[in-house]
Amino acid sequence: MASHTAFLIALTGGSGSGKSTLVEALGERLGPGGSVTLAEDAYYWPLAHYAGASDAINYDNPSAKEVDRLHTDLSALKAGNPVNVPIYDYARHDRSAEVCRVEPAPVILLEGIHALSMPTLTPLIDLRIYVDTPDDLRLARRLRRDVLERDRDVEDVLEQYLATVRPAHYRFTFPAKFQADLVIADEGLPAYGDVKPSRSAIDRMLAPILERLSHENVLAERR
Repeated sequence: MASHTAFLIALTGGSGSGKSTLVEALGERLGPGGSVTLAEDAYYWPLAHYAGASDAINYDNPSAKEVDRLHTDLSALKAGNPVNVPIYDYARHDRSAEVCRVEPAPVILLEGIHALSMPTLTPLIDLRIYVDTPDDLRLARRLRRDVLERDRDVEDVLEQYLATVRPAHYRFTFPAKFQADLVIADEGLPAYGDVKPSRSAIDRMLAPILERLSHENVLAERR
């Protein structure tokens, strides 16, 4: 690929698979100015898009995302142009009026449950990664996150998981495992009572990604 075109890595996996943690660690390895991260969740449609029918929203379906805008922003970043990324407010379940200015970088990291489930993005992606994490561990992480960080009720989290999260995972996200260039296994808990991967576990998961980037000469081209 041409040196002036950014290298796009799309990383997906089920809810609670550790995508964000892995992408953050990868960004640190690529160094300051070496990469920029886009969270696919930022592109949830604003409530106004549904014209009063918000009760029927399935947040685990790719149709809940503004895919065309995401495509436009990724294309601009690959071409070396800055973009204004929307900000999603989880507390209000709506898009904020503010935006986040994102400057271009040699490597773009796109992460989200639908990062490999939107066909229109496929031609832009240079490396497809799937994080394969056991269902029980993913559910434990989701429960902890939603209850402790988003102040949600356990029963409400479980109801949503069984009604939409789990079915959508196997319909939209899981099939991407068989189309990915790399499948990164997260085998289980690093220590008793802990649901977050340890530093050594993260390093182990990063190793095949860094090896692939080295093989593609991505790291050498951007030094």
